[in-house]
Amino acid sequence: MANRLSLATLPTTLEASARLGAAIGAPGLLTKRDDLAGPVYGGNKVRKLEYLLGDALQRGCDTVVTFGAAGSNHALATAICAKQVGLACHAVLTDQVQTPWVTNTLRWHALLGTHLLPAKGFVETQAEATRLRAGHPSGPNRLYEVAWGGSSPLGSLGFVDAGAELAGQLARAGLNGPVRVYLPCGTMGSVAGLLVGLRLARVPATIVSVKVVPQNVVDAAAVLRLAAAIQELLPTGSARSAGELADHLEFRPEFAGDGYALPTPECLEAAALARELEGFKLDTTYSGKALACLVADARSGRLAGHIPIFWQTWNSRPYPAGLDKVDVTRLPAAFQKFFLQEPL
Repeated sequence: MANRLSLATLPTTLEASARLGAAIGAPGLLTKRDDLAGPVYGGNKVRKLEYLLGDALQRGCDTVVTFGAAGSNHALATAICAKQVGLACHAVLTDQVQTPWVTNTLRWHALLGTHLLPAKGFVETQAEATRLRAGHPSGPNRLYEVAWGGSSPLGSLGFVDAGAELAGQLARAGLNGPVRVYLPCGTMGSVAGLLVGLRLARVPATIVSVKVVPQNVVDAAAVLRLAAAIQELLPTGSARSAGELADHLEFRPEFAGDGYALPTPECLEAAALARELEGFKLDTTYSGKALACLVADARSGRLAGHIPIFWQTWNSRPYPAGLDKVDVTRLPAAFQKFFLQEPL
């Protein structure tokens, strides 16, 4: 039995987004507020970390290592939650384009004391993890590896739970019609877990997985493979067939744009609409591109007869006070370039 911690503030609310819905032709639009999933730091990573950090503690680990780009929300969420439960954290980070959020993310790491390590690509991140494990002072078995995005089968159980949570909210609201749930797809764990969770709950839902990363390994087949691996962790007899899962997954690569963290015009418009009409802050790496897909489908009439749900995966909790005063000079030289441009 997985050792699940209580890190998230659950359930997150399912709210009507009437003004935005009216503006785009989706009058029944709902938003799942996972941006408030954690009391200190929200977003979709906290659900996964309940299982992953619980497993780390159960195994007697004292430190975690994880991975991401320089502005990775996942790496920051891992560092924040690890510190809350008494675990040290290494984050092996690759380069990315500057965005308004990278600088503050790195400042928060400096405040937390995260051990940041630069890497040039995926292969080098794995080599760094191997080096860290071999030299870990208390022994290699006490360093716990948290996968990219927390999207291992175990971490993805957090979104199986999220599927059950959403199913209950829809039932209590008396919403029985077909559902289309839009969320970004990077490391695929949120999408795959939610797909499994909603099928277990027998909700007539299509998961619209909006690709936001350039890697060719992220596609519908990979999502379904991860979903199958997640199901292997569930009680015998609860699994759904590969065909059934495939029938309820819609993979949308056309909103990714020219690269990771590079905004598209559609993404910028969607983020502006969310801000002006509903007060949501979206990023242009993940959540803005997912909403752009929903907006396009609404305008094309594709949402007719469906209940559209936008899953807000980005953190909207405030930055800690005094973040601009944090000493970042001790961060690795590879990250200093991000401080040449002040955060917005």
